[in-house]
Amino acid sequence: MKKSMIMGMVIGATLLFTTGCNSIVTADVKEENILVKRDKAKELDVELNLGAGKLTVTNGAKEWVEGSINTNIKDLEPEVSYSLDGKKGEVVIEQTKNKFKNFKLGDLENDWNLELSDDIPMNLDVNAGAANTNLGLKGIELKNLNINAGVGNLTVDLGGKWKESFDASIKTGVGKTTIILPSDVGVKIVSNKGIGSTNVVDFISKGDGVYVNEAYEDAKVKLTVKTDMGVGEVTFKLDK
Repeated sequence: MKKSMIMGMVIGATLLFTTGCNSIVTADVKEENILVKRDKAKELDVELNLGAGKLTVTNGAKEWVEGSINTNIKDLEPEVSYSLDGKKGEVVIEQTKNKFKNFKLGDLENDWNLELSDDIPMNLDVNAGAANTNLGLKGIELKNLNINAGVGNLTVDLGGKWKESFDASIKTGVGKTTIILPSDVGVKIVSNKGIGSTNVVDFISKGDGVYVNEAYEDAKVKLTVKTDMGVGEVTFKLDK
């Protein structure tokens, strides 16, 4: 999958939006509908790159991706691309790096509300700079999950039943993070703690930042969640 917004961009955008250079010129809020139609793809790579604002992701789309983006900053209007290579489809929804020059966080409104299909295997990459991010990923057929978050609150809901094992990598900067994990399949957390507090609820400690749930040892389906936490409060909890 194309990596047009790496973690350096996330950090750079975060610094620009929190320190600022020039004021943002706002306008009326404009809504843009997002639609990536279903085709013959048997697997999807989905990349979401948000510089600043709010991001909400849920399942349930009838097409590959549906939703809307509301923004009052013309230069922050997103670019949406889709390509099919053999049996794999690639979706990229992003605000490109050059759109974050000379910005200061002011009366910014930039809300992304997206639904993803829940009936196709998916590799999901989420990159958020200065944003409040809510990822409700129950029911999505995840093969791999990567999250890079800069400044802001992050909630990742991986609860529910999963049919296949997969790995998740979550990196955060500054803010409050909540990660909800399933109790009915095996879960292993490998946590690299940063500056701040970590709360691990109803998991068994294996030492050195490793935790498992009660179902892990005998489970056929297992989720491995590797986390690299920055500054703030991090909570891991089960969905029961």
